[in-house]
Amino acid sequence: MVALFILGALTLCLGTVAFRRSPFLLSDALRSAVFRFVELAPRMVVGLLLAGFVGKLIPSELVGGLIGPETGLWGILIASLVGGFVPSGPILAFPIVVVLLASGAGLPQVVAFITAWSLLAFHRLIIYELPIMGWTFCWQRIVASLPLPLIAGGLTLGLMKIYYG
Repeated sequence: MVALFILGALTLCLGTVAFRRSPFLLSDALRSAVFRFVELAPRMVVGLLLAGFVGKLIPSELVGGLIGPETGLWGILIASLVGGFVPSGPILAFPIVVVLLASGAGLPQVVAFITAWSLLAFHRLIIYELPIMGWTFCWQRIVASLPLPLIAGGLTLGLMKIYYG
C-alpha cells in the first residue's frame, strides 16, 4: 500500500510538471500510458494465471525439499540453476517467486533464484546476446555473473542468521 501511495504521489507530481510545460505533453503521456496498459494487461493476467497454476501443480513438499529454508547452500545452488533457466519476463518471474515463497521456499533460495533469473537468463543469452554481442563478450559476462546469485543467496542466509539468530 505504501508503494502504491508513493507511485501515485510521484505520478501526480510529474503530471503537474508535464502539464505546466505543455498540456499537449500531458495528453501525450496519458495516451502513451493507456497504450502500455492495454499492451501489458493481457500479459499480466496470463502471467498471474500461469503462476497460479504452477503454484497448484508443483507440490509444496517438492519445493520445500529442494529449496526450503533448511536446504541451506545446496538449496541456494539449486535455486540459482533453476532461476538462470526460467525463460520469462518479470510478468511471470515475480508471480513465480510469490508462489515459491508460499510453497515453502526459503528466502535465501528465492533471492538466489531471482538474482539468477535477472543476471543469467540463459534464454536471453542464446536469443539476443550471442548473435549481437558475440562469444567473447558473452562468456566473460556469464563467468563474471555466475557466482553472483550464490553470493546474494549466501549473504541473505547470513543476514537471516544474524537477524533471527
